[in-house]
Amino acid sequence: MIKFTFKKVDSLKLLDEVYRLRFQVYAKECHFIKEEDYPEGKENDKFDPYSIHFVALDDEGVVAGALRLVLDSPFGFPLEEHYRGNLTLDNKEFSRKHLGEISRLVISKSYRRRKGDGLYYEVPCEDFLGKKEFKRRLRPMVFGLYRLLYQESKRRKIFYWYAAMEESLFRLLSAHGFTFKPIGKPVEYYGIVTPYLGIVQEIERSVQTYRPDYFQYFIEGLDKALLPTSDIL
Repeated sequence: MIKFTFKKVDSLKLLDEVYRLRFQVYAKECHFIKEEDYPEGKENDKFDPYSIHFVALDDEGVVAGALRLVLDSPFGFPLEEHYRGNLTLDNKEFSRKHLGEISRLVISKSYRRRKGDGLYYEVPCEDFLGKKEFKRRLRPMVFGLYRLLYQESKRRKIFYWYAAMEESLFRLLSAHGFTFKPIGKPVEYYGIVTPYLGIVQEIERSVQTYRPDYFQYFIEGLDKALLPTSDIL
């Protein structure tokens, strides 16, 4: 079993590797974007400078997966730009400085080898029962990246998450207590995705209730002052 190392991107070289992995997945494997539009072999956009990037490194130090947390900026958020006012959400209810977008989750094809695996793995019905094999395959990658994103959000006082997700990723997260609410209709956006809103406090409560093992994994190493309080849970 490969033991991944998870970290926040802290160098331009590592960020460059993230862009190259995104190009590999989105252009060469999934054909969501045209290769000729990215002659340098890197997929990036105007939101990247306003994002916190996270990576999973394999035992050889190669970027095996990546994820970003987009912060508010003069450009707003990718989801808002793409849906152009068609979100069923009154975001005036919360301050934008407490909002972030979960974006650009990619996993190297080397770690998606099973027949039928999608971008984030398909979730067979029996996996909802918490099979050990399922946890072994998925926890070190998707949830390792999400743990970094969660803890960074707590430090930055991000209380709400936008996310545009494929059905397979939504099912995977839901199976582990991550409650996201749809705020729009599915559209083509790097695959068929639905826009969601996640409220961090509600997710903490749900994961603690339904998957306490994952809750302990997510809060491991988090500063005591940032731990969810009993009145939240």
